[in-house]
Amino acid sequence: MKVTIACNFPPDDRLGSSKIALREADELERLGVRVERVFRDALPGPHAGRAGALTSPVRIAAALWSRAEGSDIVDIAGGDGFGYARIARAARPRQAVVARSNGLWARVLETEPQTGGLARKAASAMLQKGVFCRWEAASLKNAHFARTLSSPDKDDIAARGWKPAERISVVNPGADDTFDSDAPLERREGVVFMGSWLRRKGKRAAAAALSRLLESRPSLRVWVLGSGFTVEHVLSDFDAAVRGRVSVVPMVPTVELARLASNAAVLLFPTLYEGFGLVVLEAMRAGLAVVTTPTGAGVDAVRDGESGLIVPFDDDRAAEQAVARLLDDDALRRRIAEAGQKEARRRTWQRAGEELLACYEAALATLGKRAR
Repeated sequence: MKVTIACNFPPDDRLGSSKIALREADELERLGVRVERVFRDALPGPHAGRAGALTSPVRIAAALWSRAEGSDIVDIAGGDGFGYARIARAARPRQAVVARSNGLWARVLETEPQTGGLARKAASAMLQKGVFCRWEAASLKNAHFARTLSSPDKDDIAARGWKPAERISVVNPGADDTFDSDAPLERREGVVFMGSWLRRKGKRAAAAALSRLLESRPSLRVWVLGSGFTVEHVLSDFDAAVRGRVSVVPMVPTVELARLASNAAVLLFPTLYEGFGLVVLEAMRAGLAVVTTPTGAGVDAVRDGESGLIVPFDDDRAAEQAVARLLDDDALRRRIAEAGQKEARRRTWQRAGEELLACYEAALATLGKRAR
């Protein structure tokens, strides 16, 4: 089988969507699949800004016309695949196009309000909903098959009528071996937030909950890892009196992220929506007791009260109470951390690669074609 994986992201494993595509490609190759990678650097320009965003389906189609010739499967991320899917249906009828969702843009917009003045908000909403969300729906509808990172997104796509459930596969990502930690759980201290410091990732609830915990616990330390924003920007959301005990690392390589995480006791990740939320699985593998919400990995990988604690969306009081329970009850924290680590170790990239290969074989079956 030959597979072309395409996405309008840079090949940088510090970015979640890129990391998943890179790791999946590596695993497919280990399974004997020939893989062609088409990332942003392989696309014709422009790559950045509004011009890059508005031309990405055309640029991806142009790149795939030459790079994907002879592929059995073309796997395209996000809303950029509808143009090539239409071309392939007409000109390459023996090639199956798979639409890959790293998270539904329509759901992202529900949790990330538009900013700026009224005119700017109106223009942004028109562009996001009128263009990008329509591209996303068209990509899923025009592809032969679809895949998501979590079961809630599969259910959402089917409910919207974009694809029947029998033509959607769920392939949960794995966690890097780098996060595997033998650091004694009883010696862990502090709380970590991992991921971009965005409203969608739950920054409001996290900052409010952690500020109160820091105020009531003078020895507590907090780390915000991989924030994507300056230290000053992140600290401004915390109460001024506790900012000195919050450490912020805006961008961190995977190896360093794993090292820093393995020293902490608890992950607080009160995200409002995730296609999966790889940081949850990575923190579990590193031996942290996880507090998160019922979306993405919080549904597929965490069992509430067993391998993590699940709190309601945007509820900083519930998040504070859950973290406090884990900090105050060492036995509970260790039990949850051990169960989470066991679950995360089972969720390898090798398993993800095997499930992805099964997804591709199902996509080929829609054409009446077998893998070769």
